[in-house]
Amino acid sequence: MQTSQTSLQYDHYQGAVYPLDLHADPNHGQFRKTHIKSLVNLCAEYIVRDASFTREAVQHIPYHLSVALMQAALLDNRDRSMETLISHWPLNSLTLKKLAPSLFTSVVPLYNSTYLTDIVRQSLRYTTCLSHTFLECLKKRTPTKLKYLDMTGFPTAEVILFYLATHCMLAHNEARQTVMVNMYNRVVNLLPDQTQSNESSPQLMTADTTIPDSSFTVKMDAFVTSDQTHAELCKALKVSGFQDSKLKIVLEKLDATCLGEQKLQILLQQINPKFLQGLRLKYNALSCEDFCKLSPVLERFDRLTALDLSCNNIRHKDSCDSLAHLLSFLPHLIRLDLSNNRVKTRLRQVLSNMTSTLQYLRLVACGLALTDVAYLSVSHHISGLQELDLSENNLQPAAANLSKLLKGCKSTLHTLEMEDCKLRDDTMEMVAGNLASMETLMYMNLSDNSLSLSVHEFVMEAVVGLPSIQAYRLSFSKDCYSADIPDYQQVMRKDFCVGQMYRVMRNVRGEATLPHLIFVELERLDYVE
Repeated sequence: MQTSQTSLQYDHYQGAVYPLDLHADPNHGQFRKTHIKSLVNLCAEYIVRDASFTREAVQHIPYHLSVALMQAALLDNRDRSMETLISHWPLNSLTLKKLAPSLFTSVVPLYNSTYLTDIVRQSLRYTTCLSHTFLECLKKRTPTKLKYLDMTGFPTAEVILFYLATHCMLAHNEARQTVMVNMYNRVVNLLPDQTQSNESSPQLMTADTTIPDSSFTVKMDAFVTSDQTHAELCKALKVSGFQDSKLKIVLEKLDATCLGEQKLQILLQQINPKFLQGLRLKYNALSCEDFCKLSPVLERFDRLTALDLSCNNIRHKDSCDSLAHLLSFLPHLIRLDLSNNRVKTRLRQVLSNMTSTLQYLRLVACGLALTDVAYLSVSHHISGLQELDLSENNLQPAAANLSKLLKGCKSTLHTLEMEDCKLRDDTMEMVAGNLASMETLMYMNLSDNSLSLSVHEFVMEAVVGLPSIQAYRLSFSKDCYSADIPDYQQVMRKDFCVGQMYRVMRNVRGEATLPHLIFVELERLDYVE
């Protein structure tokens, strides 16, 4: 169960809600470029290594150098130094995006699952350390000026979300207790004087509180999948809406997974639509009837820029009508994932009434028909599409419309994924010319399509000739597989296929930097002719 939960969290950061900055360099591990550090950064790294040294330094340095120290403490995971810095933070707000580099950069997370796991773990370290340290400072009543903690842009682990929600309710209950104690003491003061010897005379009470008598706000991205966290978060969001709340939780992104329609209704009604920008409702088993019930609640979130409804059961006319109506109420939406919803022949119905132009569209395993691809090729979205995933749809019958679609977005598309689309040699020969004209393409995935070696070479010439291409994911050619030859000969054929691909790439690119090739097995052997 724990392994399944972990995989869900990592899968969360490879979709619509967390966009990749494809034009930025990788910012983590071996892929990160080494830059010459400034003297300030070098000194900050040295100071935060020792918490006692940090405590001494913050007493004397100018306030703007606290930012450099916090950056160094975050990057090196110096928890004790961070606690010192937060307790002496000179500003009333702390924004994580301004201190830590964005880790969701480059095309590497699209094809390297190990790298994706690493950057998610590092992101979780940032938010976990900040959350825990901030609350500890509040409980210890350290004289910090910090009142607003913004951790958006980085994922927050569910256990930390539960931790924050619990403290939000603790602060609310303590505030209510304080009010009741004050009311009691006022009544006692109004009573007539009684002799001290009277043991039954009422005594004044004191309120023992954990969090200082001030207002604090934590803004973050939440991941919810358990009933316990769901219940605690709903209560915390409810009290966060009260004007006099001492500790408030604000959500900018929400991933609510495996909850179901009824729990989603309760949770979404507690969220302030003023702040929510990204929403993911994957694996909630939403039937057509469920989605029709949920759609009016979703219409409140008119500031959404990213919406993920993948892996539900939106398929019939009524649910598609509700989805189309919902999308017409989201004027800022530019990222949409409808994967694994059978919207076959209904794509025009769903997308045509949108006022915004999509930049990211994922339609994996949607059963797309010829009419759906035809609509995409002429829709208003084609002028702005930057990332398109049509994997696990049978695009072979729609070859002409697919060619028209690629031609229409040749100047904007950065990533194109058509994995397991049952594409054959004749189709790829037709669209290779369109691929060769893609002006901005950085990543392409054509794996798990049954293609011959000669067509692979033909497509390779078209793809690697693109000046912007950085990575190309493909399967071994179908010539490498046969039931009539021993395994060692299949290995030899695969080695020959790899060699041919690199030979073609070097012939086309010459001495220029070569794109990264990712070879995977051709899994759908039943499609091999």
